Amino acid sequence: MEPSQFWRLTLREIGVVLDGAVARMNRERDDTIVLAWHIEAIARQKKLPPLERLLKPNDQPTGRVMTPDQIQAALRGWFGSRKANR
Repeated sequence: MEPSQFWRLTLREIGVVLDGAVARMNRERDDTIVLAWHIEAIARQKKLPPLERLLKPNDQPTGRVMTPDQIQAALRGWFGSRKANR
């Protein structure tokens, strides 16, 4: 962040920026720990698994396919529950 930009922010905005930086550092730390864990887990295996088994294909959808009616019903339910909580 540029010093000139810093002085234009309110205390609340500075807090949001700092919270975001802390969250980013926590994610990076967690990613590093997970990477180290996987490296050690693979190092302890007697036989290395095929690379294809370790890699997740990026082109496959992770969730189920929903029809437009299902999406609309889900959104109505979500927005309806938000109104009820107010």
